[in-house]
Amino acid sequence: MIGLLKMRHYIDKKKIFLFLFLTLFFLSSINSQLFVEKKKSFYDLKSIEVIGLDNTINLEIEKNLNFLKNTNIFFVDREILKDQMSKYNYIENYNIIKLYPSKIILELKQADFLARTIENNEIFLIGSNSKLINTEKFSNYEDLPMVFGKFTTEKFVSFKKIINKSGLEYDKIKEIFFYPSGRIDIKNKDNVLIKFPLKNLDAALNQVNKLLNNKNFSNNVIDLRVSNQLILSNE
Repeated sequence: MIGLLKMRHYIDKKKIFLFLFLTLFFLSSINSQLFVEKKKSFYDLKSIEVIGLDNTINLEIEKNLNFLKNTNIFFVDREILKDQMSKYNYIENYNIIKLYPSKIILELKQADFLARTIENNEIFLIGSNSKLINTEKFSNYEDLPMVFGKFTTEKFVSFKKIINKSGLEYDKIKEIFFYPSGRIDIKNKDNVLIKFPLKNLDAALNQVNKLLNNKNFSNNVIDLRVSNQLILSNE
């Protein structure tokens, strides 16, 4: 009888031990899971700040990037942000700053507006990033030169760089004409029409710059289309 009681007591202790073991194991599993989940959420993206542009545009871009929030910041890579930034054709370049554990700052640089052109009966701005930019978000561009004809934005930006090197005052240009042959004409704000040759633009621009700065110059047409010839006239 005493042996039976001892056996029952032993079995009861064993059950209690098993119960305590299972309880501790269960609680440890829950705590481990909570720790892992907390660790994961610690690196969730909670804040996106956009700087560098007009405040209204910054806030609009921030709002459009809200879908990235609660994503692990390590998974928000440059390709994702590059794809998003490509939607804004007025952005020339950007810098991504990750502030761990949960914030991203985007520093944006807006393209310079170089000129205006008409595409499908609508005015667009030509950016220094060689993109056509819708005017709806911007103002004070009416003084920019108007560009006509068949051209690529890349060709225009290259031409603008040549003008900058020549010393010709770009802000005095009123209109630029691109011809199918590849030749270019310029009309300045004094309504002087300049007809450039197909080749040797650098030399032609330097020659024009000297003429326009000559106090005795009084013509309204400068024709440099024929090599080694300068024709001045009035129309």
